[in-house]
Formats: sequence, structure tokens, C-alpha cells
Amino acid sequence: MAYQILLCEDEEFVARSYKRKLELEGFIVHHAHNGQEAIDMIFGSEKFDLVLMDLMMPLKTGFEVLTEVVDSDNESVKKVPIIVASNLGQIADIEEAKKLGAVDFVVKSNISLKELVLKIRQYLPQ
Repeated sequence: MAYQILLCEDEEFVARSYKRKLELEGFIVHHAHNGQEAIDMIFGSEKFDLVLMDLMMPLKTGFEVLTEVVDSDNESVKKVPIIVASNLGQIADIEEAKKLGAVDFVVKSNISLKELVLKIRQYLPQ
């Protein structure tokens, strides 16, 4: 069974790199280009095994997306692990993301694609 990953990333180069690597690893990757699209997809008919999300996106930030998920009555959506991948590496940003329900936080410039895949696999259902 191939895992369904929702990639929420507005920078095309980063999104293409992540998508290519994740697909090579056997994941099915869906791409949201902004925060509103991420919300629409998270609460849509498709079911995801994991969400990989940037914080700084147009229309809605990753913080706003996390807030909508945590405030939701939809228990199946709330159970989906969300990993934040951002270039915001301040302790306050990491703490805020985790407080809002992110299972992990990676700084994009500090993690290789290989390490990112290992991190994703950690949070997928076995």
C-alpha cells in the first residue's frame, strides 16, 4: 500500500524536489500550493497518511492551517500527523507549531531529503 502524503509548499523548486524524492520512495504525493488549498485538501474527500507543511505560505500560514485542524471536530483529520518543514527555526516558532499539534518540526536548510524521508517514515502507520 502506498502512503498518501499532502505536501503544502508554495516554493515551486522546493515542492518539486520534495515531490520527486518522495515519489521515488514510493509515496503518492498531493501538492497544495498555499495555506487555503491545504485546508481544502485536508478537509476534502482524500485521506492522507501524513501532511508535510511549510509555515510561510500565501493565503493562510501554516500556523493558521494547524489552528483550523486542531479546532476541528473532525477526529480523523486531527489524527493525521503533520510535520512542519520551514526555514523559520526560532524556538518560539517550533514551540508554537508543536503546541498547535505538529508532531515534528524540521528546518529545511538543515535536513537532507534522505533524512526527511526517514523522519516521515517515523510517523506513518505501520
